[in-house]
Amino acid sequence: MTSLSGSNTDAVAELASIDSARAPIFLQPNDNRGFELAAMLDLESNDIQSAPTDGWFLGCHHGELALCHSTESSLVISERSVRTKIDEARGTHLAKACMARPGRKVLDAFGGWGIDGFTLSALGCEVSILEVNPLIYTMARHLAKELGCEAKVVCTDAERYLHCTAEIFDVVYFDPMFPGHPKSAKPARRMQILELLARKDTDIDQVFKLAKSRTRDRIVVKRRRTEKPKRPIPDWQVSGRAVRFDVYQIR
Repeated sequence: MTSLSGSNTDAVAELASIDSARAPIFLQPNDNRGFELAAMLDLESNDIQSAPTDGWFLGCHHGELALCHSTESSLVISERSVRTKIDEARGTHLAKACMARPGRKVLDAFGGWGIDGFTLSALGCEVSILEVNPLIYTMARHLAKELGCEAKVVCTDAERYLHCTAEIFDVVYFDPMFPGHPKSAKPARRMQILELLARKDTDIDQVFKLAKSRTRDRIVVKRRRTEKPKRPIPDWQVSGRAVRFDVYQIR
């Protein structure tokens, strides 16, 4: 089992500092709904005139939390669209691979918008969702509130969290960004933006090793169905039309 870096006291202190990242929201002076969102999510609010001119930022679009850009159309991920995806995913390959059931503790190590984590939570699992990008994290945290989802959403990278926590999970779930595929159709816009903002320097192999010390049952890795299995070879796979789930049993 991988030991915590430094003393236990240092590890506890570092874990307590996790989830302190808060991206500001940029609003029009009279945007009352935007200020309500800022208060609900404990976000600093800044005038829209000071918003970044060359990147994505949090804003309010037609009364909804949005990712905004000076030269791109805003991205809103509606509660209704996410709820539909969750309903469609019940009893599918994700649930089977994670053996989802009430009370099962799951760590979603690369949470993104949080949809897979929300799905497992809807199936009764106790889910912690990690997302390192403050913009994506805030969108996911807002969605969790909108859905009434009990999943815990934390702004940190998986390697740091696994180094610090003493918690043991039944399942650690990996959904890393898929490598580009020149022959495939473009993914949905929210996935294109997720890929653009996603951290590119994560050492997946190192996170996998750490996850083994924090898992009592299995590690599940989501991959494109046609992608060759990575080492170590999974114990078994659950395959769908477009993706598959590689399952590594912890012994």
